[in-house]
Amino acid sequence: MAYTGSMHFDLNLKQLKVFYYVARHLSFTKAAEELFVTQPAVTMQVDSLERHYGTRLFTRERKQLALTEAGAMLYSYAERIMILAFEADQAMLNLKVHPHGVLRIGTTKTWARVLMPSYVLRFQERCPQLRIQLDEGSSEEMALSVLYGRNDLAIVGRVAYDERLEIIPFPGHPRDEVVFVVPADHPLAGRSHITIEEIAPLPLLLRERGSGIRRVILAHAEEHGAELNVMLEAGSVPFIKDLILKGAAVSILTRISVEEELRAGTLKAVSFAGEGLAINIDLVVPKEGYRSPAVRSFLDFLSGLENERKCP
Repeated sequence: MAYTGSMHFDLNLKQLKVFYYVARHLSFTKAAEELFVTQPAVTMQVDSLERHYGTRLFTRERKQLALTEAGAMLYSYAERIMILAFEADQAMLNLKVHPHGVLRIGTTKTWARVLMPSYVLRFQERCPQLRIQLDEGSSEEMALSVLYGRNDLAIVGRVAYDERLEIIPFPGHPRDEVVFVVPADHPLAGRSHITIEEIAPLPLLLRERGSGIRRVILAHAEEHGAELNVMLEAGSVPFIKDLILKGAAVSILTRISVEEELRAGTLKAVSFAGEGLAINIDLVVPKEGYRSPAVRSFLDFLSGLENERKCP
């Protein structure tokens, strides 16, 4: 429901944007780089915001930037405001450049590279007048992007979802095997199966917080009482694979993410013992609200219905 009363406030939205990027990266330097401004300019904006509210928004603990309680609260609002601002900007640009037929899909970086191209190409052959925008991020981030309207739907690894989202097993590829990944010359490379207890003492590269595979791995480790030796967390699968190839550590990834290296023989994948381990691939859409013709066409395309919906 639209608010029709007086809406006066003193919050400086430029300062809020700068604060958001600092809080997001927990770094003044990274925020300055992303905003294409100097670090002193970023610091000045955050200082002004702190003076405006008369409270600290950040603290430094062991040289690491951290949010205060007030900063964390403001960040929760800033995140929603930035998502809405991005959505408004994209809506206006789409209206100018391509008035109709835009489908916004969120997915993980891995599946954007190895899983989505064939689906996107086949769909665009069927509906060439539709334009697809592919957004990338962690499974958790992409699921939230659907909830907040940044994307129309998302294809992600299963995480804890908001109850306002509808979850559909991704047609054609509902699961991806989770495997232990090592260099081809690793002592464990010849194994056919392995347990999480055997992996636990090894220096492990783990995916970033918010990823679906991380959730599966940690739940499996907890179930078996195994404490993993995590040496590094990273959001980039190519970066993780490069470190594995250099012999720096081992990792647990999805089989589809290492298919190229497995075919080339540079990496080896070992399945988990017992029934194995897998991650569910979900199609995420809002439970309620309007679904555009583009969204309905894509859902019908994926489900393989005989009576396919006519493209808008």
